[in-house]
Amino acid sequence: MSSRLPQAALAALAGPLLVGGAAKLLTPVSRLAWPYRTGPLRAPHGPRLAGGAELAAATALVLLPGRAAPAAAMITYGTLTVVAQSLDGQRCACFGAARLATVGRAHIGANALGSAVAATLLTADLPARPRLRGAAAVLAAATTAAAVLLADRRRAKADAEAEETVAHCAEAVSGVQLYVSDNCPACRALKQLIGAMEPVRQDRVSMTVVSSGSELPPGMADMSVPCAMPVDAAGAPVCAPVSGIGAVKALIDTVVIAGPDAPHAT
Repeated sequence: MSSRLPQAALAALAGPLLVGGAAKLLTPVSRLAWPYRTGPLRAPHGPRLAGGAELAAATALVLLPGRAAPAAAMITYGTLTVVAQSLDGQRCACFGAARLATVGRAHIGANALGSAVAATLLTADLPARPRLRGAAAVLAAATTAAAVLLADRRRAKADAEAEETVAHCAEAVSGVQLYVSDNCPACRALKQLIGAMEPVRQDRVSMTVVSSGSELPPGMADMSVPCAMPVDAAGAPVCAPVSGIGAVKALIDTVVIAGPDAPHAT
């Protein structure tokens, strides 16, 4: 039986590892939504260690002969599946600074599928063909990078539309229910912005710390933190929720504050 299909499958598994590893190594740590705050994987060394490990695994998938390559792929993607499960609901730093959705079922499922595919290749005839695998892996990496860039642009467009939604909200916004996580650089930056606002406006922001997307209210579960829901004086939702530091900041700026403590226009 021809080994071309198994070779192509191995290359396809190597492609995302090449892109993810390179992105973690080349992206400034300050731009990464890195989820680890303690332990050996904390920034600034954690992203470099993870990126280096992914590149090493991709190299193994290209160069190793026989069952060693699919075994390495199975272990790598099995590990990524466990990591994705532990980071469920947190910002995805899988491909560097790309503005992707939070880690969720899609991330977990994709990694689990990669491990399952690798397991099926353990019985395949896989002679060492580094040139063939290398060329195919580069093609897979280019395809992955294009998909990540497309997703990033869609995310940026969604953020811009969210800010536009805030600007055209016809209801009076009396307060903001804000959702953040402890491992979110954007959340920390947003907290600093809120801290520079007038105290009376800060008082209108109710902050909730979540650890996963399942803790967000219905209609917001697919959003990434920071995200927020505009509410009226009674605490009932008005208009649509928004996600992203820019959209949330714009939403807080629209809060209507009346009375003697209201800030004066400049």
